Order: sequence, then C-alpha cells, then structure tokens
Amino acid sequence: MIGNNKRIISWILYGTIAGVLLACFFYIPEVLFEMKLYTFLLNIDFLPLPDSIIYNEPFQFSLHIIIAIILIAVVDVLCKIYNHPYQISLVINGVMSFTFFPLYHLAVEKPFSDSITLPFLLWLLGHILFAIIIAYFVAQLNKKRSTD
Repeated sequence: MIGNNKRIISWILYGTIAGVLLACFFYIPEVLFEMKLYTFLLNIDFLPLPDSIIYNEPFQFSLHIIIAIILIAVVDVLCKIYNHPYQISLVINGVMSFTFFPLYHLAVEKPFSDSITLPFLLWLLGHILFAIIIAYFVAQLNKKRSTD
C-alpha cells in the first residue's frame, strides 16, 4: 500500500505542476494581448451553480488542477498497459483540445469577441505542450517503477 500512496502523491505533485504550467501558458497572452485563454480555461459559468462558486477563481483553479491530476493518473495507468506515455498523452490532450468549441458555445460570457481561430490555435498548442509535460512526468514515474 505504501507504493500506491507514493504513486498517488506523485500524481498530485506532477498533475499540479503540469496544471500550473498550462495555466501560466494561457495567462501570458491574457495579460499581454487581452486574449482571455486563462479565463476560458477556468470558465465554468455554464454550470448550474451559485454565482459565488462559478465566479470564485480559487475554486475554478482547483477544478483545473484536479482535472490535471486525473489526466496524469489516467496516462500513468494506461502506460502500464501500452508503455507509450507520449502517444497516450498526445492523443488524450489532442481530443481534449477540441472541447474548446463546445465549451465556447456553452459559455454564458464569451471570452473572445472576434475570430476564435487564433485563440483555438493557442489552446491547441497549450494542450500539446501540456501533453508533453504530462508524458515526461509519467515517463519519469515509470523509470522509478522499473528501478523499484
């Protein structure tokens, strides 16, 4: 059981780091060019929740980090079967990138007023980088697993 606890702690650590890095990647164009990718990443205004929750940035950010932790755990578990962390992570995050369109249409407050082409391309690039980061961490976990 101790080994499993170490694995879960690693997922939490690496998922948090990967999630923070993705958020930073989207925060930069928001600050520099007012392209609200970070806002879009955290947006949950379409959920039937009270405004005090929907517009609570720490809560939104926590959800984002939880998703990142779940993603790294899924990639790690799938790597026990397929042992290709980069391919698995890129496929999962490639598919997740296309949630951009339904999430954009569900958003009550639209974060982009003009064309969504450039925001989508940056969204896709961010998720590709996120996939590479996740795969790198999972590869490191699997190196540790093979030496244990």
